[in-house]
Amino acid sequence: MQTDIEIYTLSCPTEKIIAWLEETFTIVNKSEPSKLCSKITINSNGNDIDVTILKQAAGKRFTSISFDSDKTPWENDIDCARQAFKSLNCEVRCNFEAWEEEGDQDPDQWWQINAYGEGPFIWN
Repeated sequence: MQTDIEIYTLSCPTEKIIAWLEETFTIVNKSEPSKLCSKITINSNGNDIDVTILKQAAGKRFTSISFDSDKTPWENDIDCARQAFKSLNCEVRCNFEAWEEEGDQDPDQWWQINAYGEGPFIWN
């Protein structure tokens, strides 16, 4: 289980992302600290999880959705990305593997899911 989950959606409105979270989880709290950032606390299987939605996180068109917990219902970023794509119907990108302090992982290796399918790619 990963310590946190982070995915990136392409040209997906924040309202649509929040609606997906509301359909999938119990919303405990919502705030908007800035026009580019929304903070939401969700409850998943009795665990409160802080979620940050950050617009323009990777270029102007990508929004980051970060789940700050190891108690999410997903094993990894790719599982989360698959569910997000299915619900949001927006292209979703995430790290190919969990980020580690040390190791052989290529930091440029990403996973992409869109209407054409899914698979690894280099995001530069």
